[in-house]
Formats: sequence, structure tokens, C-alpha cells
Amino acid sequence: MSQDQDLAPDDAPQRVFTRALCVVMGVWLLLIAATPLVIDHAGQRAVRASDAERETAAQPASIRLIALDLDAAARAPAGAGREAALEAARREILRLNDLESRRSALLSDDAAAGSEVAKAALATLGLMDEGMDETEARRQSSVFARALAPVAERDAIRTSVAAQDARRVARLTIWAAFALNVAALVGLGALVAAPARRRLDTWVAANREAGREDRFQMMHDPVTKLPNSTYLRAYLAQISASAERETELTAIYRLDLDKFKTLRETLGQRAANEIVRITARRLRQSLRAGDFAAYLGQDDFVVIAKDLPDASAVTQIAARFQHALGMPFSLPSGARRLTCSIGVALASDDEVDPERMLANAEIALGEAQALGPGNIHHFRKSLRAEAEKRETLYTELLGGLTRGELVPFFQPQIDLVTGAVSGFEALVRWRHPTRGLLPPGAFLDFAEQAELTERIGEVVLAQSLAALTAWDAAGLHVPKIGVNFALGQLRDPRLIERIKWEVERNDIEPRRISIEVLETVLITSDTDMVVRNLRGLASAGFMIELDDFGTGHASIQNLRRFMVNRIKIDRSFIFGIETSEESLSLTASMIAMAKALGIRTVAEGVETETALAMLQDLGCDHAQGYLIAKPMSQTETFRWLANYRARPAAMTGDPNTA
Repeated sequence: MSQDQDLAPDDAPQRVFTRALCVVMGVWLLLIAATPLVIDHAGQRAVRASDAERETAAQPASIRLIALDLDAAARAPAGAGREAALEAARREILRLNDLESRRSALLSDDAAAGSEVAKAALATLGLMDEGMDETEARRQSSVFARALAPVAERDAIRTSVAAQDARRVARLTIWAAFALNVAALVGLGALVAAPARRRLDTWVAANREAGREDRFQMMHDPVTKLPNSTYLRAYLAQISASAERETELTAIYRLDLDKFKTLRETLGQRAANEIVRITARRLRQSLRAGDFAAYLGQDDFVVIAKDLPDASAVTQIAARFQHALGMPFSLPSGARRLTCSIGVALASDDEVDPERMLANAEIALGEAQALGPGNIHHFRKSLRAEAEKRETLYTELLGGLTRGELVPFFQPQIDLVTGAVSGFEALVRWRHPTRGLLPPGAFLDFAEQAELTERIGEVVLAQSLAALTAWDAAGLHVPKIGVNFALGQLRDPRLIERIKWEVERNDIEPRRISIEVLETVLITSDTDMVVRNLRGLASAGFMIELDDFGTGHASIQNLRRFMVNRIKIDRSFIFGIETSEESLSLTASMIAMAKALGIRTVAEGVETETALAMLQDLGCDHAQGYLIAKPMSQTETFRWLANYRARPAAMTGDPNTA
């Protein structure tokens, strides 16, 4: 079926309506145009008939005047007296003739019809000459009067009937025109106004519904159908306006699904949207009458509960939400269980400002997430000061990245068999403009929470590659450099391409770059992207190094899965190796296991000659620690490498000479 055929049924009523409208409007316009002409014509005929009636009524008087003039002419002797009387009769006859002609024209539209009265009067005047005696003149005058009287009476009757007929026709014409116009108006109303009103009502209703839909779409989220941030802030503004009059508690709950970002990366956006929809539905079902829920995007939900009697009721509602969201989520990929963290703030906790209330709940949520998945935390005013400190730190850290204040410090590693330098580990430091040089512990944990580790990693990698290039240019060969990668970087789907591009741009061989990953990343990471990136980097020739080994209990399966080349034994085992049999046994076990798997080992935190000797006896491959050298700037590495190259096979144990 063609598109026109598809549209024809919908267009047919519109065409019928349009045609009816054109016909009725055309007829009505014709009636409107013709009515004044018809009424004017009928009125003119009625006016002419009335004038004729009046003029006919005046005929007897004219005839009497003519008769008196003729009688006077008959009585007067021949001469000037008779001529004067005849002249007066002639003028009256001419006036009567003119009147009769106009009356005939009014009645018959024939001005040339003539007048019987005028003809008789003229004929009489023709007979009454100067030689006529008095008796004859009076006789003719009497004959004239008798002859004209019936004519005048007959004309009066005929003219009166004609005038009445003309007036009746005028009245009928006016009423007929009025009736036709009324009929046309009724038809216009029935065929046009009523359908137009229905169509107008339909249009108004459709526009009202569209307006409601637009307002709904503007104030609600399309996925969850819950109010959005705009609606939420308007609702909070209402609460703020009435807060002083409220005696009950009003609680603002900020809810986040734990590990939602990881789940979205694993299952995809469609499954994530389904989880969000299910979460919204469960929240709605958990609300009390009068409670309000909103969705701010991602996995961020806000619930406002009013009229709470005490703090225990606030906690009970939060527990109800956790119970509802703790039920399994049925997804196409299978059932999934999620937990949620909740931050709670009361409207009375701070000034009744919508943004402050939301911020208070968000601060409490951050504290709940810091405690671990599935926690509830209530806002305290002291938390705001801590949050403001974190905000200041974020601003300063972001500015430091922009200004180049974050730089790598390099700590050397040596081969325990040859004593030669086997590489450096790049450890980031922050040259804070007011607080001086800050170690990683002062900002890295916060940077990970603020999702800045990726940018920091990029800075450290770029400067480490530049350092390798500078050492090579100075003839100071460094076999490799280790760069720490955070979990956020390892989840980046473009990580392999970025690192390969940086290495190729600096003309550095991939085997000279060691990707250092915390052991806890391998254990806690539940995304295939980390596996793909690490295996891809290993296949491209990069070294994969497991940092802080022994603290997270990584399995042998994970070592093989992630294609690990080296493990770094955590300093907590090395620190007590001289005095603790347990540390010595654990260290020996880790070294033996690594050798069995073909994985080389690096001991961190070596600070004494005794520890170094024991590690050599256990068969450890490399060592790193203050005994060898503290982390140093790139400038300091040139002097250290030059001094160390002069004594490549000896370790004196003096860190200052090393």
C-alpha cells in the first residue's frame, strides 16, 4: 500500500469538512451580498407605491380646481377674463398631467403611458374656445367634472391596492431574506461551527495533553519516570519555605548502588538501565504515603521523607530501602545481587537551602561508601569541614596537574647477583607551593576517589619516558623503569593504544617499561577489561609487575591469568626478616613459588646489609630500598648513576655513597 493510500482514510473526514465549509460559507456570503439588494429593490417599489397613493389622493382636489377654473371661464364673457380662467385651468391640468405621469411611472415604470384625466382635460380645453357662449361652456365644464370624477375614484382605488401590494411584497421580501439568513446561520453552525468547536476542543485537549507531557518529560527522567533534579530542587524549595513551621523531622536520603560502574562496564548499558528501572520501581514501592523520590542520573537516587517522629524512624526507613534493593535483580544474564550505600541528612542539620541539603546528604553518602558497601551514614556538621578540605585538595591537585607540580621521583633497583642497576621505580611526588614536597600517601588515595589517578598516571608515564630518553642521551643506561598503574587506568579500553603511542613517540622499547599493578587490583577487579589490557600489554612486550605481593593473597591462577613477569615482595615481610622466623619463612615461600612459576622477584624496603644478604641467600633476584637509595628527583639520578657506575659490583651498605 502506498503512502497516499495509507493517509487517505485519515484525510477523508478533513476533505468532507472542508467541502461542506466551502459550500455553506459560499451560500452564506451570496445571501449576505444579495439581501441588501433585494431589500432595497422591494423598499423602493413600496416607496413608489406610497408616493403614487398620496399623489392619487390629491387628484380630486386638482380636478375640483380645474372644474372651478373651467366654470369661471364659462361664466366669463369672451375676452381677457375667460383667457385668464382658461390659463389657470391649463396650468392645473399640466400639473395634474405631470403628477399622473410620475404616478404611472411609479406604478408601471412606463412614463409614456399618458393620463385619461389629462387627455380629457386637454380635449375639454380644446372645445372651449373664445366664441363659445356661456351655456355651452358651462355644459362642457359640467361634462368634464362628471367624466373625471369616476376616473379619479377608480385611479385612487387602483393606486391604493397597488401600494398595499407593494408594501406587502416588501414585508415578505424582508422576512424571506431574514429567514434565509437565519437558515444559513443555522446551517453554518450545524455544518461548520459545531464541527469546528469539536475540532477546537480536540485541538485544545491535545495541546493541553501535549503540554502536560512536555512538562512531565521536562520534570521527569525518561528511564525511571521519577522526578529529575529540576523537580527535586523545586520540591526542596517548598520544604525550605515551610521548614520553620514544621515540628516533625524531614530526612533527605542519598542512595548509590555499590559497584554499579563496574557492573555497567561488565554487563553493558542496557543491563545497567534495567537495574536502574528496577531500583526506581522498588523505591516507589518502599515509599510511605507523602514521601518523594527522585533520580539524578547514573545510580544516584534521592528520597525525601517528611513527618518523621524521631531519629530511629529515619534509620528504619533507610534500612527498608536497603532491604528492598538487596533483593536479587533478574537480568537476561542471570540474577545479580547489589548493595546500596545511603547518606542521610536532616533538613534541620543546616540552613534550609536546597543545595545545602543535597550536599549534606551527598557528604554523608561519601562517608558511607568509605566505610564499605552497604553502609548507612548520617550527616554531621563536622563532616562538612572535612568535605571542604577535600574540595580544597581537589582544586589544588587539579591545579597542580595543570601547572606541572606532580613529578616522579625515582628509586633504583639492583640485581642481587651482579650488583648492577636493574632499573628504577617511578614514585609520584607533589611539589605543593605552600606545603612543600608531599609523598603519595598525602594525596593518592584522594586522587583515586576523585578519579584523577588516570591523569596522574599519564603525567608520570610521560615524564618517566622522558627520563629514560635523558639517561640514554647521557650514556647512563637504565634497563627499565617501573610505572604504577591504578585500577581506573587499567579499566580504560584505550590504554594499550595510549601506552604504545607514547612509547613509540619517545622511541623506547616496550620491554624497558614495567607496568606495576597492586596485588589487590587483581583480587578485587571483576572486570574483563583489566585482564584484556594487561594481557595485551604483556603480548606487546611490556613487563607486568605485581606490587605489594603477599598483602592480598593473589592466587597462582591470577599470576598466570594476568601474565605477571615479576612480583615485588611487600616491605612488611622484609622489614622483620632478620628477627622474625615467620617473615623469613613467608619470604622464602614466595621466592620459591615465583621461581617455580618462572617469575622473577623484587624485595621492597631493604634497609640493612643483613636483610640484603639473607635475600641473596634465598635466591631473590632484585632489591629496592633505602639501603640502595632513597627516591630522588630526575636531576639527582644523573649524579647517583654516575657514582654507582664507578663501583658496579660492590655494595658498601652506606646509602649516602650508594
